[in-house]
Amino acid sequence: MAQGDDVSPCETGAGSSDSLTARDWAGDFIGLEEAHRFNDGRFENGDPVTIAVIDSGVEAGLDSLFGSRVKSGWDAWDPAGDGTCDAYGHGTAVAAIAAGTAQGEQFVGVAPGADILPLRAFVGNEGADADRSRLVANLIDDAVANGADVINVSIALPDTEFLKEAVANAIAANVVIVAATGNENLNMDDPAVVNDPEKAKFYPANYPEVIAVGAHNPMGNFYTSTNYGSNIDLIAPGQDVTVPLPGGGWLGKQEGTSFAAPYVAGAAALLKAEFGEDVSPAWIEHRLTGTAIHPPNDFNIYQGHGVLNVGKAISTPLEPGEDPTATSFDDPVESEAPGATPEAEPSSIAAVNVDYDPLAFEKAVAWASVGGAIVLVALVLVLRTIIPKGRKRGWKPGTRRPERAAAVVEGD
Repeated sequence: MAQGDDVSPCETGAGSSDSLTARDWAGDFIGLEEAHRFNDGRFENGDPVTIAVIDSGVEAGLDSLFGSRVKSGWDAWDPAGDGTCDAYGHGTAVAAIAAGTAQGEQFVGVAPGADILPLRAFVGNEGADADRSRLVANLIDDAVANGADVINVSIALPDTEFLKEAVANAIAANVVIVAATGNENLNMDDPAVVNDPEKAKFYPANYPEVIAVGAHNPMGNFYTSTNYGSNIDLIAPGQDVTVPLPGGGWLGKQEGTSFAAPYVAGAAALLKAEFGEDVSPAWIEHRLTGTAIHPPNDFNIYQGHGVLNVGKAISTPLEPGEDPTATSFDDPVESEAPGATPEAEPSSIAAVNVDYDPLAFEKAVAWASVGGAIVLVALVLVLRTIIPKGRKRGWKPGTRRPERAAAVVEGD
């Protein structure tokens, strides 16, 4: 808790007069419409899943976006605050992606039925250091103690024993942690990077038990600022993303792994709600990576196991004998070992071939119906001609009369 001159009371951040116009590409890309046919972030008994957002706070006053689902949380920078105010805007954007209410066809959060537990870890665009890492560790502990089912950390921090221990305790408490890898285009396996305190700020994402998320653009191309490595699990929408502002209105063309992570956190919340609160963080990671739209060879250090596919993740039934409470899984061997020299620079990584269509079955049925209708209409028209002629002849075979030769008119 900040004291003295460090106290920074929150005042709602800026707004915008910009409204939503274009349809939300990210929701279509990850199959949200199909996912929401199964679940919207509530358990079978109707209770909401709780997603903790450790960030700059979440603006609870945006009723159309959050309703009453932003719970009283914690503000490390203001003894009188509870995290439900956002002066910077980052946390509100993250929370909206994870759990915002639908705004027509222009925007919808991944788990719009979930509750949001806001934990204010930073004021503005201040940097990350060991003290901030320890603060976030305390907030992870606080989130677990206050009933979080999923924790989103869109902050890239240095590795500290406090942070590592907090993550381990959360996983042991069956709480899923999703984190952004960061935006410095660093190889998180490179010893020269890992051993440089000024560069090695990609935790908690780089802990193996955390679901580490990189970003992609609307075409499925790797977002080239993403920190990458053997611990990256998935990529999700994180370029040309539209987000809400604390003071109202919207802001387009946003980018960063910060915005990719909450897509995966929302997906984890849907899986918790659909398959039960006892499902393990390991199973959720296994399910999300297994149902992703895979790159060639199923894994690489830039795209992880591929593009988030929440529609398939939630609609795929359990395999016979599959235990969603298991704490470890024998996933396929990754194609690039830790510390391996990349074969290509990130800018040359091909897009994941995304051909997933959440309405494929419905479209097939619709086109089949149209085709059948056309055939039926054609058959009726043919029969309307043939049947009267057949009746007229007494259903006897007809004879074809020789065609008369056309008269030739010659000029003088």
